[in-house]
Amino acid sequence: MAAGSRPVEIPAPGASPLPLPPSFCAFLQENHIDAAVYSNSCQLPRYVRILRYRRQSQTEIDALVRKIHADAGCRVSEVVGVPGFIEIANQSVRLSQLGAYINGDIAGMDVSSGIAAQALSVEPGHHVLDLCCAPGAKLLLLAELLSTTPASESTGSALVGTVTGVDIAQHRAATCRSLIKKHAGNNKGFMRIFVDDGTVFDSRAPQQGWQDPQLVREAMASASSLDGSSDRSARKSRRHRSAQPGQPWFAPKLLSTAYACSGTQLYDRVLVDAECTHDGSLVHLQKYARWGWDHLDTQVVGDDRSISVPILQSQLLENGWRLLKPGGVLVYSTCSLSRYQNEFVLGGFLARHAENEAIVEPIPAFSDSGVQSEDMSTSNIRRCGGILASPIWMPNCDDEWNRSGLDQHRAVFARMSHAARLDPMVSNTSGMFIARIKKLRQGAQPARPEAVPLALPQSIAHCGQASK
Repeated sequence: MAAGSRPVEIPAPGASPLPLPPSFCAFLQENHIDAAVYSNSCQLPRYVRILRYRRQSQTEIDALVRKIHADAGCRVSEVVGVPGFIEIANQSVRLSQLGAYINGDIAGMDVSSGIAAQALSVEPGHHVLDLCCAPGAKLLLLAELLSTTPASESTGSALVGTVTGVDIAQHRAATCRSLIKKHAGNNKGFMRIFVDDGTVFDSRAPQQGWQDPQLVREAMASASSLDGSSDRSARKSRRHRSAQPGQPWFAPKLLSTAYACSGTQLYDRVLVDAECTHDGSLVHLQKYARWGWDHLDTQVVGDDRSISVPILQSQLLENGWRLLKPGGVLVYSTCSLSRYQNEFVLGGFLARHAENEAIVEPIPAFSDSGVQSEDMSTSNIRRCGGILASPIWMPNCDDEWNRSGLDQHRAVFARMSHAARLDPMVSNTSGMFIARIKKLRQGAQPARPEAVPLALPQSIAHCGQASK
């Protein structure tokens, strides 16, 4: 049923149905989001991630599942097709009641977010950039994926990968730092966080050999003899100030040196899990029952966010692409169900970057199942174990192409056919849009082209059925 002006009620675990304010209903209608998505949100399972998954045997994992089952008192199982994730059937189970969480064996993370992070296919020696890293769950997972490769355990001047996180707000970066300190273990030795605007962030991957103390000392001694500066004094001064341009806000000693920060190479992998309206995160929306529904206006639908958020997302995507090396992979994702924040942002990007520069690849988790139909109809459901992914939204007939004003962009939509939607009603997860984009070559576009989505809510006719 399409959203109207009346409040829509959604049930929450252990509570009476929650009324969504009319402003949010108007947002759903403007963004073609079916309000039925919110009708049974309490029936979604809770997902958790096994920390240090690849370092554990199947026997240890089976024992962990049994332990969680005993504490949760409901069905608990591994998520088939998404390594390291566990499904707890009862969403109302709290992490604090699970011994595995108290002992630091698991962390809360929706499986849809895990699929997005794993879609990067992190490999040995990669330098990985998470351009919108807060609250840090994906950042931690990326570090684990990198740490289980031989290159991450090597020493000396061998190629060693790193994980770089960026967030514009220092308090959100602090949340990431806390998560790293709590769960990263030795992985924090190759992780760094910048407090910076992701749309203009320009720090490159660390200089090769950053992890070799002798090489760093020699390089810094040479630099000091030339300009009379001291890296020690620079580090000391950084301890007495907040985030500085081009300097990590949080990093281990070797990644904080001027030598490490002097790198000029681009990143092998970039994750742009962009700021969005969070309308697909049903568990997140339920928290407004505690925070107050008035906050929903300012944080989700207020201040013309239907317009400003897709523009911000386009800018983040463009800057992430600029920092990606040719041959590298970028994953663009949001937890919104709005086509303006998903297909139209991706479409605007593809319209700026030719087919011989950017290609949307199959998402590895879904690439072995399902058959792409030529018209990418709604029956084209792809499977990852027990997780189902819906196809992208696109006009489904000539009349709709014409009425929507998108007829000239048919080729662009065809190029994004491998992107996928995770929908609460289909996937049994939080909502998520995921696109894996490979950079075939460095384009001839200006360094910072104007980044705008394919269309915005006020610039396109509202037609077609609601997005599901």
